[in-house]
Amino acid sequence: MFSGAILRSASSSLLANPCLQQFFHSFNTINTPLSTKQALIDPSPPLVGQGIAIKEYLRENTIPFDESWTCIKALYCRSSKVELRQNRIPGLIHIDRERGDFACSKCSATGTWEDFKNRSENSQLRAACPKMNTGSTQLSDDDRRIWEQSQVIQEKDKDLVEALLTRYGFDEEHTITYTTLQRYGIRIHQDRFIAPLYDTDRSLVNIMSLDSATHSDTTFSKLPTPFGLNVLSARNVEIVVVDSIWNALCVFQTTGKVAIALPNGKLSIKLMMVLEHLRKIHIWYWDDKAFAFRLASILNPHRCFMITYPMNAQVAFKGDHSLKTIVNESFAVINKCIEQFDTFRDIIRDELLQRTRFAGTQWQRFPMLTQILKGHRAGELTVLTGATGCGKTTFLSEYSLDLCTEGVSTLFGSFEIQTHRLAKVMLTQYSGLNLSKNLHVFDKFADQFARLPMFFMTFHGEERIDKVINTMGNAVAIHNIQHVIIDNLQFMMGMDYSNNDRFFKQDTLIHRFRKFATNNKCHVTVVIHPRKEGDEEELSVSSIFGSAKASQESDNLLIIQQKKLATATSGSVKYLQIVKNRFDGQLGRFALRFDKERLSFSRPVLSHNESDDGQQQIQMFSSSLSQGCS
Repeated sequence: MFSGAILRSASSSLLANPCLQQFFHSFNTINTPLSTKQALIDPSPPLVGQGIAIKEYLRENTIPFDESWTCIKALYCRSSKVELRQNRIPGLIHIDRERGDFACSKCSATGTWEDFKNRSENSQLRAACPKMNTGSTQLSDDDRRIWEQSQVIQEKDKDLVEALLTRYGFDEEHTITYTTLQRYGIRIHQDRFIAPLYDTDRSLVNIMSLDSATHSDTTFSKLPTPFGLNVLSARNVEIVVVDSIWNALCVFQTTGKVAIALPNGKLSIKLMMVLEHLRKIHIWYWDDKAFAFRLASILNPHRCFMITYPMNAQVAFKGDHSLKTIVNESFAVINKCIEQFDTFRDIIRDELLQRTRFAGTQWQRFPMLTQILKGHRAGELTVLTGATGCGKTTFLSEYSLDLCTEGVSTLFGSFEIQTHRLAKVMLTQYSGLNLSKNLHVFDKFADQFARLPMFFMTFHGEERIDKVINTMGNAVAIHNIQHVIIDNLQFMMGMDYSNNDRFFKQDTLIHRFRKFATNNKCHVTVVIHPRKEGDEEELSVSSIFGSAKASQESDNLLIIQQKKLATATSGSVKYLQIVKNRFDGQLGRFALRFDKERLSFSRPVLSHNESDDGQQQIQMFSSSLSQGCS
């Protein structure tokens, strides 16, 4: 449900810009009926994917919406032109995800999904609800006469109430108090109890003459509308759903929780709207568990808890069982450690429709890196390795600078080189010039660089992991950091460890960084030196120093490879190899050409006539490798 703050902010901008931010909360729904003994909803099955179609329609028509437990809620109704001019909050229309039936929380309008679409497609009528209410159900003349003749239960009637309850099968030790009867509005008529049945707007729509408590199981089949809605309020976050009026009275008296008895029929959208604010619903249908699970699927199983006690509430109450313990021991219908496909169906669909957005921020300086990794994503761990002197820090400086210029707020932890030297490299890469030869533009680029969301840790050399993690957490909270770089892990650890202790320490650090990235939705990039290997051998996943923890925990694994050229001038060719990509599995490599003037591995920005094509890079890279092998 929209919070008050969201509605206040939405009301002022709704008219000017109806395309408000859409909020999604995906909940699991189960469409397969589990019981045919009692029909809870219409026998005709709901349309497949109706909820998805409803959301697509609302998006296409720029109608802001949110999702709740069982409904899609749209900011649509503006039933009063006066309120519209005064910029007041519009009505919130609840749309059933299965059927498309809707009800307005403001003007009580109701209708089908077709009514909603027909009305919304007429631009002249969009200022009002799609369909006006046809009026609430009224008591029949006979029922109204009985209700008016009935006696309201008062404290002075305690003796009469006790006598009647004895006739209903209760004894002195196990009886319903007059306070409970009074709370639910029970009355007395001709030596019988009369129960009122209220609609969602608290209007009296029916009455029930209570059967003997020993035959209360027949009450459910005759219950035309819900019992207990007059007790339910917006303050309640937890209720118990039972199958008879007597069971509801027993549960309320012994547990203090609001108990309602639901009718044997279709759950209306107005009833579901009234129950939307509830966070926890206990369901007690002892003789038809399949029906109870079907009911949970409609009310949303994520908030439903099942009571499987081998008797109903009234029998347990008369048998001196603790109803409070029974209710508290109910089990969750949905185990939080288990998910079904419907839980993330919409998320998968959104990822397929909007691949670029879910792929993350793209690199502009390294288009081939974007082509392989697809982008830089929050919550991931990237490990970069490469031989000593291959340019890991220089590459990582430009790699992070590229993302920073795209708006990714960055915290750089340089434990190997001093921060001001790193910043000097970054400024040179940012300007694309040798600033020692172009001092006249230093202030210009320095001013521009200072406006980037780039921050630096003050650490240098060995540092405690707790202090580093606390600094990272503080930066995320205060500066909204989205990317943290640790350069490098060995320098941060120090060298005062034996081999086994060093491996254990490194595994611990990797685990802490992995956990930080996941919990804070922040990308962490860690530089790790490789093991000492032959100069002619290519580095691989197993070349990373330490155990396999780093390669296992990481989402992306990047290696800067360098191969010596067998030419008269010697030299070497460098390339970046992506050996792990958890996002979509694509691997690859591309050439890195270092420009000493710009301290850059990226190609300079060219005109349209000299556009830098990725295939050209691959061809040049292949040519270099061929020369090196000849």
